Amino acid sequence: MRSTALFRLLGRPYAREAKYLPYFGLTLLLSSVLMVVLLSMMMLKNLIDDRRIDSKVISANSAAILMFADQEAGKELLSSFAASRPVMAAALFQANGELLTTYGQDDTTVPTMLAMNKRRDGYEIDLMHLRVVRTVTQEDSIIGYVFLSFDLGPFYQRLLGYVGMMLLVTSVAFLFMRFSLNRMKKVVTKAESELEYLAHTDPVTQLPNRHAFNKKLSESLVLASQARGEVGLILLDLDNFKVVNDTMGHQCGDALLRMFALRLLSATRRTDIVCRIGGDEFVIIIRRTGETVADVEDIATRILSVLAEPFKLDAQEFFLTASVGSSNFPRDAADSETLIRKADTAMYSAKMKGKNAFKFFIPEMDKLAQRRLTLENSLYRALERNELTLHYQPQIELGNRRIIGVEALMRWHHPDLGAISPVEFIPIAEETGLIVSLGKWALRTACRDLASWMNRGVAPIRMAVNISARQTRDPNLINDIQEILHETNLNPKLLELEITEGIMMENVHANIQLLQDLQSIGISLAIDDFGTGYSSMAYLKRFPINQLKIDRSFVNDIHGGGEAIISAILAMAHSLGISIVAEGVETESQLVFLESIGCDLAQGYYFSRPVSRESVISLLQQQVVEGPM
Repeated sequence: MRSTALFRLLGRPYAREAKYLPYFGLTLLLSSVLMVVLLSMMMLKNLIDDRRIDSKVISANSAAILMFADQEAGKELLSSFAASRPVMAAALFQANGELLTTYGQDDTTVPTMLAMNKRRDGYEIDLMHLRVVRTVTQEDSIIGYVFLSFDLGPFYQRLLGYVGMMLLVTSVAFLFMRFSLNRMKKVVTKAESELEYLAHTDPVTQLPNRHAFNKKLSESLVLASQARGEVGLILLDLDNFKVVNDTMGHQCGDALLRMFALRLLSATRRTDIVCRIGGDEFVIIIRRTGETVADVEDIATRILSVLAEPFKLDAQEFFLTASVGSSNFPRDAADSETLIRKADTAMYSAKMKGKNAFKFFIPEMDKLAQRRLTLENSLYRALERNELTLHYQPQIELGNRRIIGVEALMRWHHPDLGAISPVEFIPIAEETGLIVSLGKWALRTACRDLASWMNRGVAPIRMAVNISARQTRDPNLINDIQEILHETNLNPKLLELEITEGIMMENVHANIQLLQDLQSIGISLAIDDFGTGYSSMAYLKRFPINQLKIDRSFVNDIHGGGEAIISAILAMAHSLGISIVAEGVETESQLVFLESIGCDLAQGYYFSRPVSRESVISLLQQQVVEGPM
């Protein structure tokens, strides 16, 4: 209302407002002074931000230089940077504050030793200079500092230019004030229209956004209720799209989302409403007065079909898949919130079935969702209620068929639901973070059991325990392991920690350091499920590991092409002095092949299922009496 009144005032004939022009002029002048002040503050802030970004760029490219104290490479890096910026001086300091190398027009502004109170990210500014310091880190450790000194002369020249321009603009604005005020009303009207558009439109894909989706879904349900029709809702989530953003950048991710949105539109009808409601989540509202199930299934099938073709971007091909779920009004829900929740339940079911799939909502899915919630809540109390146990699967040395180790495998017996598969509860533990406490319990229990067996006269064997992704990021992991080894008086050489190949490649440098720390204690290390990840020979050579465990999928496929893969892995591992364990050995023919190529160890149902700790003692004692298996 105030804006409307203002526009009416400003729209009066110029003659009636002429006496107010001096006041308008004074207002413009004061506004110009204020704008100059604000502009100078903004320019200074932007300058500081830009220069801090410059220091961040150098920091990101100077880690290796500081690690190897390469002065020539440092000078080359700094000179290439300084050539295009008003840099008075640039320097790299080592972690102890000592100067490594410097470059610039005035090296005298660079201290020979970086003061202790300046060894942090920050800046200082005086009348003519801006100095920026940036820490250089490697795997969360500070290895040095970047120091930049900038001349503020160009800043003042640029500011002076803006002041002159501001005065000119003020003069022109005063002469054309009435014209500008009349035009402002049109501009505001257009801006309001644009804001209304942006409030309901996703800026990346130009599809309706979540706000518009909620509104359109509510309208669709009302219309369907009045016409006794149906509304189908399709909810889809791109599988593993985060990997694209993390590896290729959000600009590439946004481009793929736009391409994906066009394919969605091509797979739907003109009457359908396609919306983007989240980062990689899309919904489709299907409205009609008749049966919608066939339409939903047809559209979902077309969506998966158009996704089968690769997305080509900058000479690269990307393959995207989606998990798709659907619910129906009024069959599955009577309101929009419940309809969305049930479509989301169906989508989650499709994701759990292996992704790249479509699922209609069925009532049983609610039971599965409820079961998952029950398991999650029960898992928090499972340890204190002694519901968890460890079973052990023997590892057989193929040269003499003797048990030389066991792998600890977690089991959960719920008081009401019975035995819960690890395939079901381990992912829940990972998502909730409970896997850290469960993993610590498993490690302590396994070490205690091994110490107990040895106290009962059993010869020492190796105990293999799995380490999860969350545990590798736990800063207390090393201390916990050392505490458990001390507590159980167990030789570290008898403990083997298994980390999957996929986990290893999530953060290669941090995990290499973790493995080196573990190996320094004397612990054996193994990469589990090898062959299912994407580690290269170069990385494998850097991992301080003792053993590779070939994934059971290759063993199962021995007679379908797996022989070549297993043989190649074995040859590669042996060339690096790494032993091989074949998992999932179940048949005589598999065993014969593994022995023929010189495989070191094997485990699987052919030898023994995972058994209780008491049964392990029996197996080991029987082995002593009867000799090799």
